[in-house]
Amino acid sequence: MTKAEIVEWILKNKDVEVSKKDVTEVVNAIFEKIIEELVNGNDGHKVQLSGFGTFVIKKRAPKIGRNPKTKEEKLIPERFGISFKPGKNLKESLSK
Repeated sequence: MTKAEIVEWILKNKDVEVSKKDVTEVVNAIFEKIIEELVNGNDGHKVQLSGFGTFVIKKRAPKIGRNPKTKEEKLIPERFGISFKPGKNLKESLSK
């Protein structure tokens, strides 16, 4: 599902009296706020959405990578990644 599909779903399925442009701005603002909180947040670089799940920034340790063609080894430096832990409601919905 894309952001555009989310906007269209809101416009079709919810009784809102706002323009498509306004709904798009709200959806974009929500995603921008999630990114901002993950990058700059004071809550341990995590965003918890009740009933859905938690996004967390994690530090990945450096490791040795290998080019499959040449078998040449290369050091992959330390980096940050994001992980998602599904919430209870999401897990239950998937189990049905």
